[in-house]
Amino acid sequence: MKIYTFNGVIKQHHMNQLVLRDKTQEYVFRFLGGLLLLSVGLQLFVHNPKKPIFWILAVTFVLAAVFFFTMFFGALISRLTSDAGVLTIRWNTKLFKKHVRIDEIAEITEDKRFIRIVQKNGKSIRLPVRLMDPDRRRAARKFLKESTGL
Repeated sequence: MKIYTFNGVIKQHHMNQLVLRDKTQEYVFRFLGGLLLLSVGLQLFVHNPKKPIFWILAVTFVLAAVFFFTMFFGALISRLTSDAGVLTIRWNTKLFKKHVRIDEIAEITEDKRFIRIVQKNGKSIRLPVRLMDPDRRRAARKFLKESTGL
């Protein structure tokens, strides 16, 4: 990716990204989505399609199946991105993305439950890793170490 600065000098930077997916969780959610789609078919035998309850249940089950198949539109997938001096954290336990400038990070610590990103202003970002596999935990720590230099 190329970035053009005001004085015409071309600078290149590379975006680094780490995506952590839990395959077991993914299979469970896809299985539940399949069961919901199967239940839509079963509604044909249980309810009459001429009644409104059939259509309410069918639409509800199909929408729920879409949520399960997409893992709630990617909300259950953890993603760390380092781009142009900014660390973007999209963690499966956080509702929104968190953007942190890399030069504002004071230290990164880890224990069995959390990876903590401590900023120079004293704020701390905790990333829960207790339920993660050790190799995924190491990959996240290694990515943070390489992208921040800490």
